[in-house]
Amino acid sequence: MCLGKKCNFLLSFVLILMLSVYLFVHQEHAFAEEKIQKPDVTTVLLQKEPAGISVNPLKIKLGNTIVWFNQDPEPITIRFITKLGLACKAPVNFYSDLFGYYETSQIPQGGTASICLIEEGSYIYEVKRLVNKGEEITEGMVIVKE
Repeated sequence: MCLGKKCNFLLSFVLILMLSVYLFVHQEHAFAEEKIQKPDVTTVLLQKEPAGISVNPLKIKLGNTIVWFNQDPEPITIRFITKLGLACKAPVNFYSDLFGYYETSQIPQGGTASICLIEEGSYIYEVKRLVNKGEEITEGMVIVKE
């Protein structure tokens, strides 16, 4: 049994020690959360008028994700004419052939496709609009720099 000032001192010491350990453990966790950065996302609007592609050429940094949003009433497809190689994350609505060229299946009005690029360079892509009279093709460019 503990009496007097010695007991209060011992109890205070134990509480301070436990608090210090708690703060030390959670401080590392807090710093780890601060180090996690949200990826940069750039949105490209695809529309028939006035320009077809809202940002052309598009300039981004390595590791940025590009999201194409179809505002056309007709479905569209996107196909990279320039070889991309690897993407840094799983592309959405894009698929690659064995040689590293990416394209999408049909994207309906309001649909999206996205990809993240990891190699510097200039990449040309085409947007095909499936219209009553056939296809309309608009070219775009993505410039990736570190």
